[in-house]
Amino acid sequence: MKDKIIYEYTDEKGNPLYRQIRYYRDGKKNFYSEKFVDGKWVKGLGDVERVLFNLPKVKEAISKAEKIYFVEGEKDVLTLQKKGKVATTIAGRS
Repeated sequence: MKDKIIYEYTDEKGNPLYRQIRYYRDGKKNFYSEKFVDGKWVKGLGDVERVLFNLPKVKEAISKAEKIYFVEGEKDVLTLQKKGKVATTIAGRS
């Protein structure tokens, strides 16, 4: 799939749990989700535990009493991260 962007959600130790995949079809932005089961990515989320995006860095920032920004989407989290900020969001689709 061309122009696919993957946002991976992990547990506190950085192990994959699920991911949001953003792609464009006919000029429209679309999303789908996959969960990590037995070493493989499986479409859909089902009963997977939902966590904050960027969880390891969020936990670290909490332990240091640093400011954490809660933003609309994963792209915004990564933009702030490039600026040295800690940010998070939640997956909005299943």
